[in-house]
Amino acid sequence: MMFLLVLCAACAAIVGLRVLTSRAKPKLPYPPGPKGLPFIGNAFDIDPQGPQPTYAQWSKTYGDIVYTRTFGQDIVIVNSEKTARILADGRSEIYSDRYRSPIYKDFGTYRMTFVLEYGKEWKTHRRLFHLSLRHDVVDQYNDLHLNHARQLSENILRDSSNFFEHLDLYAGAIIIELLYGRRVEGKDDPVFAMASGLAEVLSREVTADRIGLLKVMPFLQYLPPWFPGAGFKRKVSMCRKMAAEMVDLPFAVAKDEMERGVLPHCMISDMLKHGRVDESSAKAAISGVYLAGTETTSSVLKTVVLVMILYPDVQDKVHAELDTLIGRGAIPTLADRPRLPYLQAVLYEVMRWNPPVPLGLPHVTTTSDIYEGYYIPKGTMVLFNYWEMKARGYDDPDRFDPTRHLTPDGQLIPEARQNNSIFYGFGKRVCPGRFFADHSIWAATAVMMSTLKFGRAKDLSGKYIEVEPVFPNGLISCPAPFPCSVTSRLVG
Repeated sequence: MMFLLVLCAACAAIVGLRVLTSRAKPKLPYPPGPKGLPFIGNAFDIDPQGPQPTYAQWSKTYGDIVYTRTFGQDIVIVNSEKTARILADGRSEIYSDRYRSPIYKDFGTYRMTFVLEYGKEWKTHRRLFHLSLRHDVVDQYNDLHLNHARQLSENILRDSSNFFEHLDLYAGAIIIELLYGRRVEGKDDPVFAMASGLAEVLSREVTADRIGLLKVMPFLQYLPPWFPGAGFKRKVSMCRKMAAEMVDLPFAVAKDEMERGVLPHCMISDMLKHGRVDESSAKAAISGVYLAGTETTSSVLKTVVLVMILYPDVQDKVHAELDTLIGRGAIPTLADRPRLPYLQAVLYEVMRWNPPVPLGLPHVTTTSDIYEGYYIPKGTMVLFNYWEMKARGYDDPDRFDPTRHLTPDGQLIPEARQNNSIFYGFGKRVCPGRFFADHSIWAATAVMMSTLKFGRAKDLSGKYIEVEPVFPNGLISCPAPFPCSVTSRLVG
């Protein structure tokens, strides 16, 4: 019986793949790319540890835009900022859709902004975000950033062995207060625990390969969890329940506080007062912000700490700039940001050296397109390869060097901000919370560097532990845990 089931599934998969791969040949050529096997395409050519090295090699062979086809899915990899801006910025109506997958429905995230298809509801979400997150209003959260940054510094100094956990708490707590006006005092806060638990399950279960597998073998969603390839279904009901609670419960509490006149200013208050939208859309928009923003912010801050250990001369220069321009023992504010160009250059280089989302979230074309004489079909998955873009135009790109972003006299080069902006995305899918995230990262780094010194930890015999930069494969490029020592700069 088991054999018959597997045989039937295999036959169904082959028939499905034949249907997907049988189509009229276009009159124009596809963009250049590697030749693949029938049906399978280039699936076996991609490094199982992560696609970035494979895509980087392809870019050297085929250029700024590479075409591949895997299990019937057209894929275009964009390797240069110039091409990305032409397609995503200049032709945004074509390149702003998202990849459709039944897995989003299964796990209860299908109405969250970052996976919404390009359409009316997505545009409503973006309009709601614009109320609270546009560049000319984010300064209203400056005190929020600094208060959380001070607490972060205190937490790390008190309990340095768990500094990863404290960075996660900072990234999550500041977004929860932004969204719901709720002050998170620790990791046991029920909203933080709920949100971080959901994020952990989704990052583990909703993977790119699983999304692609369901695209070409949709019958898997109807099979029992014990069937090969359908094991993810064991987590579906639990995750869907968690997602529903994340959507409804914190929103209900905030709405009740608003009706009683005790809700602090937050995104929910902005939406309900000025959004002119139904509650269902407001809840769906709000719920996805946490999942989209926390892991990227915490991964950037973990990379900051890693850099300070790997490049102690960089840390010394940051400390010297802060001591000279702000004063030893003084805590900088966001108003001091223009006075600290080296600190800003360090953060630009952190984003370049380890882009937090190296391939972004896939865009999908809404119609066929022609670019430089090449045919790009409707429904093509488009990946913007930030991992390759980070190397373009730089000497020795794997080396961490903040001076790339500075003039000879130590000021930021005019194009520094523009160069760094690519890591927040392109076109209409650019991160709507990028200005808030930028402030969060700067505030945390500035306060940590004013108050703390990071160094290599020692083992039980008193020898320094060597730290290697390791970034496990995943949607988010986050350093693997590493030990460090932390001392206060405010003592002695």
